[in-house]
Amino acid sequence: MSTPYKNKPDADRNLEKDIVRYLRDHPGFFDNHRDLLADMVLPHEAGGAVSLIERQVSVLRDQKEELRAKLNKLLSVARTNEQLSEQINVLILALLDASSLDEILDLLRDRLAKDFNADAVVVRLFKPRNRDVQPRPEFVDWSEPVLGAFEKVVAGRKPVCGKLKPGQLDSLFADSDVTVASAALVPLVTDEHDKICHGLLAIGSRDRSRFHAEMGTLFLGYLGKVLTRVLRPHLQT
Repeated sequence: MSTPYKNKPDADRNLEKDIVRYLRDHPGFFDNHRDLLADMVLPHEAGGAVSLIERQVSVLRDQKEELRAKLNKLLSVARTNEQLSEQINVLILALLDASSLDEILDLLRDRLAKDFNADAVVVRLFKPRNRDVQPRPEFVDWSEPVLGAFEKVVAGRKPVCGKLKPGQLDSLFADSDVTVASAALVPLVTDEHDKICHGLLAIGSRDRSRFHAEMGTLFLGYLGKVLTRVLRPHLQT
């Protein structure tokens, strides 16, 4: 039985490193020493010994299965993204055809619930300063203390996903029929450098793992930018 690597003298370990380095630098070594290749055996986890070629085949087979699993995962993600892209396009086209603020908001809530499995959808629109607008539940004033809970989200100009704080949940989903465990907050801006944020789109889920900090927000950001452009004419009158 061979001596474990960690228990070998330094000289032997250094020699083994040199041999490994040489074999890696000369992959054709065994082509010129096939008799040596045929005599080499390696211990097998299940007991006994296997030839070097058999061991190589086994390693390659394992690598193939690992690569197959990674490929299947990538294909699954690609299919999901393709479906999501199609759904986003359908939603955007419908929003562009909407002619009133009520129609825009009703359509948004309906499509997000049906096509994106949203358990709760809330829109908060910041009332334009020095403008008289028709009162509606979606409008909030910049001076309201509750907006302080979303200051970082508004300032960041990017979607944020994860578990909300109690104050944030109460201000957004207090009237919801479901208990929101995770949510996505989407600032309504035309782009990340927009000086004006017109409000927030909040998408809630009863599943705590549905929205999390590590998830991608590309589609959410795209939806927010398009929705802002659709809403903007209705917020300037």
